[in-house]
Amino acid sequence: MRFSSHQAVSIALVAGVLAALANPASAEVTLNAGARLSRDNNVNGSPDTPTKANQLSDNFLSLSASAVYFKPLDDAQTNYFIGQIGAMTANYNKFDNLNSSMLMASAGVYRQLSPTWSGQLMGRAFRRDTRQNERDSNGVGASLEIKKQLNQTLWVKGVADYEDNKANLVSFSYTGATYGLNLGYLPRTDTFVNLGYSHSARDFKSVVTFNTTTQTLFAEVTERMSKNWYLNGGYAYMKNDSNFAGTAYTNQVLSLGVSFSY
Repeated sequence: MRFSSHQAVSIALVAGVLAALANPASAEVTLNAGARLSRDNNVNGSPDTPTKANQLSDNFLSLSASAVYFKPLDDAQTNYFIGQIGAMTANYNKFDNLNSSMLMASAGVYRQLSPTWSGQLMGRAFRRDTRQNERDSNGVGASLEIKKQLNQTLWVKGVADYEDNKANLVSFSYTGATYGLNLGYLPRTDTFVNLGYSHSARDFKSVVTFNTTTQTLFAEVTERMSKNWYLNGGYAYMKNDSNFAGTAYTNQVLSLGVSFSY
């Protein structure tokens, strides 16, 4: 992990503050950690045409940790304040120039709109570090989620997200919007299945107009192994394109991970 000592201390201090704020009668803090091993079959983003011969694969390990603070805002407990801090890192086996780490803090509100409808609005700020100094960046973003509970085991959720990323080199800065639709299913008490689609677009601040789009189809399965431990696996298919001819490519990512929540 590429976090400096003062960043790690800051995370620990804020996590401690959140834990201290949690009054069992009115608030709660959840601590989470996870590790996921993934394989990308086209890590270098080589175009599909005229040949896929130049597409290269690699494995990477993602580590994450977060602390989430929940606080009810009314006696009926239908409105909640949510605060979160987190850190994550990705380390590649062969293409270590793609290694990156990120610190993030977010806050927002959750509201139960009706017995079957709920919504969540969050704002965030982040710091991203890479092996390429010109790509290091700071940014802010916001997301809106609307969820419909269809029955006890099935729900659908719509997601809209906006991000403003400011890199050290302006050509790597961008604004981006993502829209998605998720279907969640609980076939068993300890098994969760998540299917989804998302469409994201980025507008880079380069001298020459450069816009990219990514469409993603994904499936994830999570199994609770014990009270606090979870095993999860996923598959994602991504179709990528830009306003430059001949740059379209696809890639597929398989992943397997374990997570802890307390």
